[in-house]
Amino acid sequence: MRFHNFLSAFPGVALALSCTLVASAAFGDVDAAKSFVEKEHTQIQKLVEANAPEGDVRKAIDGMVDYDQLAMRTLGKPCPPTVPSCSNHWDELTAEQRTEVTSLLRKLVEKNYHHNLTKTRDYEIAYRGAKDQGENVSKIKTEAKSKIKPRDPAVQVDYVILGTGDRYRVIDIVTEGSSMTKNYYDQFHRMLTTAGQGYPYLVKKLQDKIVAKDKPAS
Repeated sequence: MRFHNFLSAFPGVALALSCTLVASAAFGDVDAAKSFVEKEHTQIQKLVEANAPEGDVRKAIDGMVDYDQLAMRTLGKPCPPTVPSCSNHWDELTAEQRTEVTSLLRKLVEKNYHHNLTKTRDYEIAYRGAKDQGENVSKIKTEAKSKIKPRDPAVQVDYVILGTGDRYRVIDIVTEGSSMTKNYYDQFHRMLTTAGQGYPYLVKKLQDKIVAKDKPAS
C-alpha cells in the first residue's frame, strides 16, 4: 500500500502525523528563541561587565528588541494578554506620531535595560524553560540570583519573543509577573483618555522619563 493511500485509509494516522509535525516545528521555534535570548543577553551582559562604551551596549540591545512591535503593543495593538479587550490607540495615531513615540520608547527601553543590567552585574542568570504561546510567540523563563547575597530570593524575568523566519526579537519583558508592555499600555491609555492630557502629554512624560534616567543617582 502506497503511503498516501495508507493515510487515506487511516485518516486518524494522518491527523496524528500532522499534529506531530506541527508540535515538532513549534518546539524547534521555542528552542531557537531560547538560544537567541541566551546568546544576546550574554553578549550584552559581557559588554556591561567590561564597562563598554554606551553606544556599544545600546547597539547590542537594539539587536535584541523589536521596538516597532513594542510600541504597537504598548498602545493596544494587539491588546496585552491579560486585557480581554482594550483601545487600539496605535491606529489612532498619525504616521509621524507613531515614529515619534517609537523613538522615545526605544530610548527609554535602552536606558532601562542598561540600568537594570548594571544593577544585576553580580547576578547569575538561570534559564528555567520555554513555552510556545502561539502566533510565533514564545516565552523564555529566567531567574536572576544574587551571587553576593545568595539567601535573597531569585528574581523571575521572562522574555516574550516573536520569531518570524530566522529572525527573533524581544517584544515584552515580564518581571515578577509584571509585563512591561501592559504597564505602559495602562499608563498611555490613561493619558490618552484623560481630559487635558492626550498625546502631547504622553510625549512630554516619555521625554521627562528619558531625561530622569540620565541624571546620576543621589
